[in-house]
This record gives sequence, C-alpha cells and structure tokens, in this order.
Amino acid sequence: ANPCVYRGARMKAKVLIADDHPLFRNALAGIVRAALRPVEIREATDYRETFGALREGGFGLVFVDLNMPDANGLADLALLKKTWPQVPMVVVSQHEQEDVIRACIGHNASGYIVKSASPASIKQAILKILQGETWTPRGVSLEAAGRAPSLAEKIEHLTPAQLKVFVEMGQGKLNKQIAWELNITEATVKAHITTVFRKLGIQNRAQAVRLAERHRVRDSGPL
Repeated sequence: ANPCVYRGARMKAKVLIADDHPLFRNALAGIVRAALRPVEIREATDYRETFGALREGGFGLVFVDLNMPDANGLADLALLKKTWPQVPMVVVSQHEQEDVIRACIGHNASGYIVKSASPASIKQAILKILQGETWTPRGVSLEAAGRAPSLAEKIEHLTPAQLKVFVEMGQGKLNKQIAWELNITEATVKAHITTVFRKLGIQNRAQAVRLAERHRVRDSGPL
C-alpha cells in the first residue's frame, strides 16, 4: 500500500535522499516533488547522517546511494533494512551490473535506480515502488537458478547486532575496539563473532575481512 495515501486522502509524504553528490540530490528532489505532492524532503550526505535521520521516524520512502564516504558496502543497506524493515528503501547508484542489483534486492531493497535513468523513468519507479512493487532497470533478471546461497542471503540471517559486529570486524578492528565502538562488552562481541562465523560459514577473522571486502561495491561490482 502507498504509505503516502490514507483512505483516499493524500497525506504529506516524508522522503529521505541519502547521497553525497549535491547535484544529484537536488535533481532527485525535483523529481520527487513532481511525483509526490505534498512532500517533505530530508537529505543526508553519508550513512551516519542517514541513520540519524531515520531515527526521527515518519519516513515513507528512502533513497540511498551505495558509495557514500563512510560506506561499508552492501552491509549498510542490509543494516538499514533490518533496523527499519517497513520503510521502502531504494538504491540509487551508477552501477548497472546485474549482480549488484540482485544483491541489493536480496537485501530487501524496494527498488534499484541507475543514476543515468531519465527523470520520467525515475518518477515511474517512485510511483510503482509506493504501490508495493519492486523496481529494477529494464532487462534485469533477479533469478539465478541452481546457484549456491549468495553472500547477501547468508548475511540476511544475521541480526542487526551481529551485522554491526561483522562490519566492524571486516574493517580489521580488534574485539576491544569493537566493544568500545558499539558500547557492548568484549564477552558480547566474542559471542556475536562466534555466531557470525557459524552463519557465514567461515572460521577466522581473516576470512571475515575478505568476505566484507567482497561485499563492497566498486566500479567493477562485487568480487
């Protein structure tokens, strides 16, 4: 159901645009205003600001770039969706590789918009997503039959707390550093790490770092 419409009466939509490029934020904001009226638009330039804004609540739609300055790859998207599962989140990215798009939808993104898309296409995507549909670029197949479970599917089994530990561990941080960063005890960190290893099918921290590195998105897509 469209979160911006209630019993036939249009309510004011609250939309978050998270992207570190001001020109793209302004362009997307213009398209959103054309698609949704009335609308309140908030902006964020990195993931720290994105999480801070979402804690205020009330958002009916979120656009998020994969490659903001403090990005930890697709793990950020996974954590956003685990923390606010009911909020439609749309990835906006320059990447056009199908494996990147499939991974984002695998992390429960409501859609994937390539930044090179036309304003008319983006407007159509917004309306479709708010009707509950999943939007991907034309010609992209989300099916990949006969394959082993993807990293995105494995990460979906982590709780938000476990995912945060995985992200910190993937940056090469020690247990004491992770405990301080997340304001938890070292014993809790160790317990989370044990569960993360089991759920992801890995045995040590070096594998966790390599896995986190694979989960990042570059111009060539995930490794």
